[in-house]
Amino acid sequence: MKTHPRPLARLATALALFATVAASPPAAAQAYPSKPISVVIQYPVGGPSDALARLLAPRLQAALGQPLVIEARVGAGGNIGTDFVAKAKPDGYTLLLSSSGPLAISPWLYPKLPYRPLKDLVPVVQLAAVPLVLEVNDANPARSAAEFLRLLKANPGKYSFGSSGNGTPQHLSAVLLGSMTGVALTHVPYKGQAPMATDLMGGQIDFAIDSMVSAMPNLATGRLRALAVTGRQRSPLLPGVPTMEEAGVPGYEALAWYGLMAPAGTPRAIVERLNEATRQALDTPAVREQIARLGSAPVHGTPERFGAFIQAEHDKWGPIVKSTGAVVD
Repeated sequence: MKTHPRPLARLATALALFATVAASPPAAAQAYPSKPISVVIQYPVGGPSDALARLLAPRLQAALGQPLVIEARVGAGGNIGTDFVAKAKPDGYTLLLSSSGPLAISPWLYPKLPYRPLKDLVPVVQLAAVPLVLEVNDANPARSAAEFLRLLKANPGKYSFGSSGNGTPQHLSAVLLGSMTGVALTHVPYKGQAPMATDLMGGQIDFAIDSMVSAMPNLATGRLRALAVTGRQRSPLLPGVPTMEEAGVPGYEALAWYGLMAPAGTPRAIVERLNEATRQALDTPAVREQIARLGSAPVHGTPERFGAFIQAEHDKWGPIVKSTGAVVD
């Protein structure tokens, strides 16, 4: 049987072209990034998301060769900024530095949430996992968490707590405390941590369970006083402060965590490039030291690992929200 050289030549050319393409990174990743990247934070400047964004921005800029512009889109417990990124063009130029509230808690709190966390967004990398701290201002008569819990129980409905907004870990952590101790509490939501801390120091609210990232400066000056931490272990930053469990609330645990997300449909090669650059930044001694000072153990990992963690947190907080009846219209 006679073979025709022309079809064979065409086949050989096609196979060579396929091999070249398969061995080369996709064109989107090769060209990315070619312009500045916007990193959206959901809370006002001065909070933990802002602190993490500003810590990572210069390292990512050096690794990627383009400026990172930090953009605050605040409101609705972080849902406004999250929705903005969920609807952005999936080209790697609009990213979200998010926290646990909008990704794992808001779906349970908001009946008409305009985005689906793990369908409209893709995980890039986890950045930090921080215990929270129960804090009061210096004028509060309670000098220990046990004493403060006795005050709460003796005065149901009298005490108010502040948070960075509806659906945030700070909000749900205090709701969880009220549920586990059987105490009615009044929630006062703010548009971010900074205005909440200002009112707490001024006595407009009675207490807060705040992220250690943002609480440490005011605790260090003595303007606020730490009574308990929300992790299972005491924090190296506050070794003299008991856990909530040690203070008399068995089984209590709550963490605030942060991570980088991108719009669904962002090319996998771009997600991997961002993941690799961010992991390298997180592994530098200077960044590790700074994040440790914020109260977080080192974390990062693959996009898949972060996605599984978000799903687990979503599943954890759902029953808590349902059992407390906490809903935001």
